[in-house]
Amino acid sequence: MDSALTNSAILIFLIILGFALKRGGMFQQSDSKILSKIMLNVTLPAVLVNAFRDFTLDLRLLSFIFIALAVNLLLVLIGWLAGGRETPRTRAMYILCLSCFNIGNFAIPFIQYLFPEHILEAVMFDVGNSVFNCGLSYSFAAMQLDSGSRFSPKAMIKNLFSTPIFDIYLVIFGLSVCRVRLPDMVYQLADTVAGANAVVVMLMLGILFEVRLSQSARRQVAKILSIRVLCGAVIGGALFLFLPFPLEQRVVAAMLVCAPISGMTTVFCEKLDCDPNVYGTATSLTIPISIAVMVGLAML
Repeated sequence: MDSALTNSAILIFLIILGFALKRGGMFQQSDSKILSKIMLNVTLPAVLVNAFRDFTLDLRLLSFIFIALAVNLLLVLIGWLAGGRETPRTRAMYILCLSCFNIGNFAIPFIQYLFPEHILEAVMFDVGNSVFNCGLSYSFAAMQLDSGSRFSPKAMIKNLFSTPIFDIYLVIFGLSVCRVRLPDMVYQLADTVAGANAVVVMLMLGILFEVRLSQSARRQVAKILSIRVLCGAVIGGALFLFLPFPLEQRVVAAMLVCAPISGMTTVFCEKLDCDPNVYGTATSLTIPISIAVMVGLAML
């Protein structure tokens, strides 16, 4: 428990440090793009290579892919129902903001630091999460704005495979399934680089954190946050109580469904011309909420 508290405190400190450095004028919010590129192209791939070093395929790991698919499908439906009395654009925003999780640059660093032996569970969850995060949720949301629009598998697949991190997932996973082992030097390099992932990501989140809430947006933000928190609590509790897995795997599953709103959500919301005050503020506020939940779960 002391170790979990200490590790959680370090991660929180790094986020606060990033925010303080931005407020102090050392960084601009636009600087987060540099850290994001480092994370996506350097440190996160190293984490994935390192995670699959001793990969052994089993049903429990594969089940995390299907858990992510099922949870996201449920949340898309909840988003559609929650926005039933709203305008089509607001309903589309609900679908995007209530589904999908920020796993790659939030949950994975947390789990990498708190439960390094269970990083593969987070990676496999993100494989399923990416199917919705990189296209499927957007396809459903876009349909709300055009009554004649139809779900396009071709567009969804194109979005999915044009996302570099998803391609990296598939390549590394495929190599591991085929029992192709990389040279030891590659794993040594990956181990060194992966150690910087949590630092890079937490500083980036601190620099990104911003709350700009107009009077008209408060109701929408409160509704999105309350539904997302409630769904996370119910789904996370169900996974923790009923998954036939060891304790730490159940804790990790619960942590994953309490991760913040995905960064891709802001991209897709902007593309659909949704209210930036609402989705921007909701995305920022899910970060401290998720930190509190994950630290609490880590205490288990």
